[in-house]
Amino acid sequence: MLLVPLLALAPLVPTALAWGAAGHEIVATIAQVHLYPETKEALLHILPPEAKGHLAPIAAWADQVRMRWRNGAMHYVNGINDHPADHCEFGEDGWANEDVNVLTAIANFTGQVMNGKGDIPIRFLTHFVGDMHQPLHLTGRDKGGNGAMFLFEGRHRNLHSVWDSGILTKNIRELSNYTTPLPSKQIESALLGAIFDPYVRFILWEGMRGWWSNSIEGWLACPAGGDPYPHSSVSNIPAPDLWLNTVKGYTASALKLLPSPLSAFLAEMIPLQAVEGFSNDLLALHPTNVKASSRAPFPACPYTWAKPLHKLNCESAWPKEYTGSPGSPLIELDTDVYLGKLARDNTMEMLLAMGGVRLAHLLNTALSGKEGVYLAY
Repeated sequence: MLLVPLLALAPLVPTALAWGAAGHEIVATIAQVHLYPETKEALLHILPPEAKGHLAPIAAWADQVRMRWRNGAMHYVNGINDHPADHCEFGEDGWANEDVNVLTAIANFTGQVMNGKGDIPIRFLTHFVGDMHQPLHLTGRDKGGNGAMFLFEGRHRNLHSVWDSGILTKNIRELSNYTTPLPSKQIESALLGAIFDPYVRFILWEGMRGWWSNSIEGWLACPAGGDPYPHSSVSNIPAPDLWLNTVKGYTASALKLLPSPLSAFLAEMIPLQAVEGFSNDLLALHPTNVKASSRAPFPACPYTWAKPLHKLNCESAWPKEYTGSPGSPLIELDTDVYLGKLARDNTMEMLLAMGGVRLAHLLNTALSGKEGVYLAY
């Protein structure tokens, strides 16, 4: 009896897969390099023994448990009326998923790690910081690019997969140096013999020590007055669809009555409430609430960090000539105009580096009480 309304909701599901496993592991490895000794020691006692205190082995875990933990909505955030490359809107007209998204997830799991909740919040935080630094997780057009077809290296690929794994795989494959260890124990001790180790060395040695050495402090900065995420409760943007949220709540309850295999299958297909009791930590960080609160400074400001990343959807990710019209010839992205510009700007490397140092900053603050990141390498 309930399957008709349940299945009717299925087309509303955004299909937003995360960075490929390599992307998440690279972000985690870069973070590992920037952890203070006290943070590393804490992770040894918190993470599963097989991780040996390393973040990379747990970085892709959140994708593996999407059905069991119902965390699908936490992997992305969709601004209403956002349509790159024509125009980029990041919450000015409201959000398709205001309450549970990658930004609120980062705020929530940062708080949980700071409160000593341990292993599982660290796994989620590691993953979602990585997701936030993949620009297509910050737009809802064509389901975050999953429905936008292109050619990449002559093969049919959707735009999301090109950014998830296509460009990364090509960069890793074509890097011919940095195959031998660097004179840095801090860096080499973070590497686990992965195929992308040379790429991580390249990002750290040339990027962190050179191109962006004067930018790191700015990457970690948060507004003194709070993170101005535009919530409908404190601004004039439209509120989320209350009717749809009510239906989601009833649907989540109904699924509990179904056999486990069917319940798990439908839970992945239908946009349910992602978690129960998901406290709105991001709302608590809004300037209007920070002024009235005695809350200690919070190390994460995901909206502030994500807003310039979202602009990359209009500036770099979505070709301006793409219309999405049925029958239109597919556009090849492996060109000097598109991929060449990303390479010259070191866009992919910068996104991975930013994700890594921001994750390290959050974990350092939460686990050792020391802000910032370790840079003595």
